[in-house]
Amino acid sequence: MNFRFLYHYIQFIHNHIYYRKIEIQGKENIPDKSEATIIVANHQNAINDPLALEFAFPDRAVNLFAHGALFRNKLANKFFRSIHVIPAYRMRTDGEESLSKNYDEFASVEDKIFNGESVGIFPEATNQTSRFLGEFSLGYLRMAFAAAEKQNFEKDVKILPVGLHYDNYHRFRHSLLVNIAPAISLSPYYELYKTKPRTAQRQVNEAVRNALLSVMLDIPDAENYEAIDYLRNTYGIRYATLKGLDYRVLSQKLKADQEFTAKLAESADTDNEIYKKGLELKQKTLDAGLRDWIFTNKDSAGWLLCDALLLIFLLPLFLFFLIPNLIVFLAPYTLYGKFDRIGEKFTMYRGGINIILSSLITMPLAYIVAFIVDIFIFGILNAIIKLILSPWMLVFCWDYYNQARKLISLIGSKMPSKKPTVTEIAKKRTLLWTELDNLLTKTL
Repeated sequence: MNFRFLYHYIQFIHNHIYYRKIEIQGKENIPDKSEATIIVANHQNAINDPLALEFAFPDRAVNLFAHGALFRNKLANKFFRSIHVIPAYRMRTDGEESLSKNYDEFASVEDKIFNGESVGIFPEATNQTSRFLGEFSLGYLRMAFAAAEKQNFEKDVKILPVGLHYDNYHRFRHSLLVNIAPAISLSPYYELYKTKPRTAQRQVNEAVRNALLSVMLDIPDAENYEAIDYLRNTYGIRYATLKGLDYRVLSQKLKADQEFTAKLAESADTDNEIYKKGLELKQKTLDAGLRDWIFTNKDSAGWLLCDALLLIFLLPLFLFFLIPNLIVFLAPYTLYGKFDRIGEKFTMYRGGINIILSSLITMPLAYIVAFIVDIFIFGILNAIIKLILSPWMLVFCWDYYNQARKLISLIGSKMPSKKPTVTEIAKKRTLLWTELDNLLTKTL
């Protein structure tokens, strides 16, 4: 049974439906297919990260590792291998006797990278729950040098660092940035490796980490992470604008965030007063039932009225496509609570569950049932047209819902009962933003 059609179907959902925009920066850094390449990426969004690597390099197969238990069923084994997923066994979960299987799998990967394919690896070994780079396992370099040794060190092996960055980890219709750093060649380290393999591995690992840090957002201050993340998502928009960068373009917002968080770490007073004020502002805004973008919205009453009229005009179209898409929207939520109860790191599976569950189960089922019903109501031709439009109407329904929710929030914030609270929070924001302006100009 050939599963390649599923690969292309999931690719379509990933590239055109799930994300609003996918940016790929640094394409010029991708080695030629004739060069053996191991792609190394940060791991911050569970299932989304392997999908991002899989679909970011359309001209080559990117082989990825997954938990060995997924391959026990023959059909699952065939499916995963057909989409370039390879089992990796761990002593903790699969038992010591299963580790010998890794040698064969790793050997097959070593052959693949010298035959036009690549392998993608996440050396942190587990996904992180925040925007920082965790500690690396050196397994990827043992594999890389072993592949070179298999070729008698006559062929170069390149490590390609790739930063994966999301404007929102969990939400549908947000943006993804695949940020590719220059490749690191292993050949200059071959002689050192022959006599001091661990030293060579550590030196390459440091170079890879530094390259990854340059193409991702790293906030290592765990104690103040919440405050820093809040400030970069609020004041950070102002900072990007001051630097002449467009915060709506994820690659430019990343550049601003990297600089802003670095300067904030250098400049924040020793008692972290700026962080305390940021957290107080965040809590006060949440307690008031407000969203931060309300304070930066410049729409006049006339524009709000136009938005309301447009939403009223489009309401019949929204309702016409709502029922099957409502199932697609709500189905993943049944799993969210289970993941949250398992542990914090499993919350990072939300985005991937949205893509996989929706594309493989809820979308086909909901749309096929709707199609059958539509045949009896509208006729076969209209039912086919509606079925073809359904994925795009999923996007429309989501955007409609968010625009309606945003409009209601904006109107609510202008109600007399809310006005004193909005004014008070706006004043606190202005004072904190002024303090940040003054603080950061010391290092600008």
